[in-house]
Amino acid sequence: MHTNIEVVAGKEISSGVIERELLSRDESSPGGLAVHHHVLSGGEIVFGEENTEYQHYIISGCGRMGGKLLHGETAIFVPGAQRWGKVRQYSIAHEGEGELRIITASYKTGRQNFRWAKTRAKNLYETRANISNIVNQQLITEEEHAVMGALRMHALDVQTHAPLANNPAHINPEEIMYVLRGTAEAVSGDTRHQVKPGSLIYAREGETHGIYNTSTTHPLQYFVLEFIEHDKIWTEKGLQE
Repeated sequence: MHTNIEVVAGKEISSGVIERELLSRDESSPGGLAVHHHVLSGGEIVFGEENTEYQHYIISGCGRMGGKLLHGETAIFVPGAQRWGKVRQYSIAHEGEGELRIITASYKTGRQNFRWAKTRAKNLYETRANISNIVNQQLITEEEHAVMGALRMHALDVQTHAPLANNPAHINPEEIMYVLRGTAEAVSGDTRHQVKPGSLIYAREGETHGIYNTSTTHPLQYFVLEFIEHDKIWTEKGLQE
């Protein structure tokens, strides 16, 4: 599946906040995953749906979450944990000059996260790059998501392709890719899509997907986020060992 923010009508959900739904829970499989794009020229967004965990990525601009400033290229994981019997709510507010642009994956898990699971934030500059014709920077590893108490979120990488570099078609867990910079051709199942900044590619678990930088001069950059059932996967790993 592929969509781009240009073809999705924006809805003003509060003063200064425009929301676009790029993937609905009904469109994902097995269901539960939704992806939203927000542009803030002011105001704030409030999150905190019951039994839902969140993975945010600050595309650009500056925001504030509680007393912490969040700058462009920051990933934030927020578990749906209830410590005192109340649904946890929080907000990301616009700060500084210019627009704040955020992409958010939310997964309705059917139950709350571990009670003492905590929010974590990490910026791209803090990561060590694995350099080849594809530069891979893992903001949050598979193990980190598990240790943080995630039930579904499973690794968030930012990948940068040199001109004409490609990530060949392959099979992974349920996954989204969001294009930040450059243009390319993406494969999702049996379909090929021309993608550009603002494009979301969604692949169900076991569905073939890949992305190819067709430019001879410009790099391609996107983030990729996978989703698994942590309880099931780590139990399988333990049994295999």
